[in-house]
Parts: sequence; structure tokens; C-alpha cells
Amino acid sequence: MKPGVLFTFDVECSMGGAWGTDLKPIPPSRGMMGQYGDKAYGIPLICDILDRYGVKATFFVEPFNDELGYPDQTEPVCRYLVDHGQDVQLHVHPGHYHYGLQQQGKPFKMTDQIAELPLDLQKQIISEGAALLEKWTGQAPIAFRAGNMGASDETLKILTHAGIWIDSSYTFPYVGGQCLFEDKERYNGSKWYGDVLEVALSGFRQPAWPGLHPAKPVDLMGSSFEECRDAVKMICDAGADAVVILHSFSLFKVKDKQYNGGRPNRVVIRRFEKFCEWLGREQHVYPARTFARLGQMVKNEGYCPVSVDPCLINRPVRALTRKVIQGLNNFYLF
Repeated sequence: MKPGVLFTFDVECSMGGAWGTDLKPIPPSRGMMGQYGDKAYGIPLICDILDRYGVKATFFVEPFNDELGYPDQTEPVCRYLVDHGQDVQLHVHPGHYHYGLQQQGKPFKMTDQIAELPLDLQKQIISEGAALLEKWTGQAPIAFRAGNMGASDETLKILTHAGIWIDSSYTFPYVGGQCLFEDKERYNGSKWYGDVLEVALSGFRQPAWPGLHPAKPVDLMGSSFEECRDAVKMICDAGADAVVILHSFSLFKVKDKQYNGGRPNRVVIRRFEKFCEWLGREQHVYPARTFARLGQMVKNEGYCPVSVDPCLINRPVRALTRKVIQGLNNFYLF
């Protein structure tokens, strides 16, 4: 059983500066679908590119958008993904849930880190989110990713109450910060935490050069195609599964925090297309899998999790060149 590549997308809406202001959160038509006139630079463009290269992905969908003031607008996003043969799993930003409570004048805690909430409230939010996805897709989710990777070992213990037994919130570059796992072992790949299989969002270490972070997640928005490809190859060649991330809004730029003036982010689109082309061509060596498929492998095919030490990509000049391109790409008109 070869190690595989799990391509994932966090599908969510920005708060758009809404807390404590007169601004409104971003609707699913923008944050998820990237709809600007007759152009859609979000989920529809992502699915078109995946389809072009025969790649299936997992879309971790944040369901609490009624709470942002957009009732009945998330189900069509889920249906679109299902109709295009993609995998839908659960993603939760507690800030969305709490914004709804605040709008109703009810008590709430001002945090977007699910692990900072009491376990009973974590269980309630995750169970409600899972029920919504099952209602909209006809399939109960089995996998979860916390917003901001803000889960903990304690969060994993309550996932099974919602029928979820796979998590993908751990990533070693964020441990000790927004990723609140007590397990301080740095790793890529997967391992069991009790009854929950943790499938880490992959990361890679960088050399100790000025201007370079010690480690980065395998995120095509923040890393080059070559860096992501090399990290995936090293992780899989070491015997573990690799997990790559993008977001529903990664392929377009906006003028401001209210998501006005959406236009294609050509740098990230090129990276995404190159990665899909490479993965589609190399699937016999590095098979692309969804979390739904992984669940089948665990249940029926004797899948054994493997965790490996973080890989080092020792290409500082290439990394610094990428940083220059990133800096230029931050300008709206670049």
C-alpha cells in the first residue's frame, strides 16, 4: 500500500472585519465560490482545474454561515462539490458560531480557537456542524479540521461523539502557537490518538537563513510548486502520507477585507495547475486520495499509519526568490 497525497481545501468565509463594526461578514458567494459578475474564481475554478488533471480532493467546509447572516447559502456549495465528485468533510471556525450568538444578544466567548472552548461546547458545535453537512450532502463526515489548526489532544477525544474519527488539524510548524496539541513531537504523516486517526497537514523545515521561517506548511499559497512537490516526495518516499492545503479563496486577489474587486491570483493559479499536472502524471507513484477514500482503506484494507520526522528542504536561494515573488504578489495589480 503506497503512501498517498491528500489534497485539501479549507472552504470558508472571512469575517471581513465584522466584529465590533458596521461591516458584514463575507458571503459564501464570495469567500467560497469567488463569484464576481459572470466569473467564479473560487470553488468552480478549483474544481475545473482538478477535473482537468483527474485529481480528487477533500474540501473541509465551514457550515456556520447562517450565523453570519447568509441562510441557505452553504448547501449549494456542498451540492456543487458533491456533483463534481469531490469529498466534503467538516471544518469549523468557532468565531462564526459565536458571531451568530452575539447577533442574537446571547453570551459568547470571543475566540476562533476551538480548543479554547469547554469540551461540552466543542462537542455541541462539532456535532451541529456534522449534522448540517450530512443533511446537505447525504453523507455523514468522518474527518475534521479545526479553523486555524486550533485543535488539541482534548478536541480529538470528543470527535467520535459526532461520528468523526479522522482529524487533520495537527501541523508541526504551528505547534506551540495556534496549533494547541500537547504532543510536542514534530512529525509528518499519521498516527492514532486513541480512537482518532490524526493525519497531519504536512510541513517542511527550512535552513537557518535570515528571512526564512524555521518551518512552513505545505501550502501552495505560501510555498512554491517546487517546494510543495519536493516536500510531498520526501514525505511519501519516507513511507508516510502527505497532506497539502489551499483555501477556497486562494486563487483570487481582493482589494480589501470586504473582498471587493476580485481578480485571479495568477501566481497561485500557476502553482496549483503545475502541482495538479505533476500529481496527475505521477499518481502511479504518489496516488492522490481523499479522506473518504482513506477511511475506506482504514476500515477495509488494513491501512497502517506511519509518522516520519519533518523533512528539510535545503534550498535557501530558491526560498528567498519565492519570498520576493510573494512580496510582489501581495500587490493587488501585480
